Amino acid sequence: MLLRSEKCVQLITQLDSNLQLVHGYAMKCTFLGHSAFLLETDAYLLLFDYTKGAVSLPSSTKPLLVFASHRHADHYDTSIFSLAEREGHTVFFLSSDIPPTDIPFSCTINPMGPYEEDIVEGLVVKTLKSTDEGVAFVVEVEGKTIYFAGDLNHWHWEGESKQYNEEMANNYHKELALLPGHLDIAFVPVDPRLGSFYSLGAKDLVETVSVDMLVPMHMWEDYSVCSTLQKELGDRVKDVILLDTVPQTWRI
Repeated sequence: MLLRSEKCVQLITQLDSNLQLVHGYAMKCTFLGHSAFLLETDAYLLLFDYTKGAVSLPSSTKPLLVFASHRHADHYDTSIFSLAEREGHTVFFLSSDIPPTDIPFSCTINPMGPYEEDIVEGLVVKTLKSTDEGVAFVVEVEGKTIYFAGDLNHWHWEGESKQYNEEMANNYHKELALLPGHLDIAFVPVDPRLGSFYSLGAKDLVETVSVDMLVPMHMWEDYSVCSTLQKELGDRVKDVILLDTVPQTWRI
């Protein structure tokens, strides 16, 4: 039996005409809070790390690809499985650290550990190993490459030892080296709890690969870091999205 919740009933039933894809735009993105985003392309819907709140899915039978990067409560909630009830095909890409006992039998699941690749509905999905838990996703769709970091980040904590922070930096850089040379969109943690080191992961990324659009996430509602990051990165990235409300939609 599928799991149900009021928030995912809202996810399925609410319709906002402003979220209909406008002809001439290849992709649209909606920020749903913390690290949750909905991408709509010409042929697909992609939902990343959705946990709470109401979001309007477009009235569409496009395939829906639901991604959960790891089991932390700010990135994953079992209510996502109610989305299998929507009209149209729904596929779940779940980090392998998510308990199998959470998953209804009727859902189409693609469990993924680090360094795996899958092709579903014409999309190519690859994974990297997080420096925290779970995986990061690299998705190739309609000629664009999307990087969703999850908790893959340069987590430099002031209270940790020098050895810990050096190992963290090395592990993060090893993962970045596996990315393709160009990313159309990169969703990257920019966590204000790291203090002055909040932007290390984003800086390392844009110094390693070419990024057209960087989308900050994992900000714990401190949206001031977006404009600060934009100033710090300067011309090293074409665009930094300035998030300040939920939901927030822009075109790509």
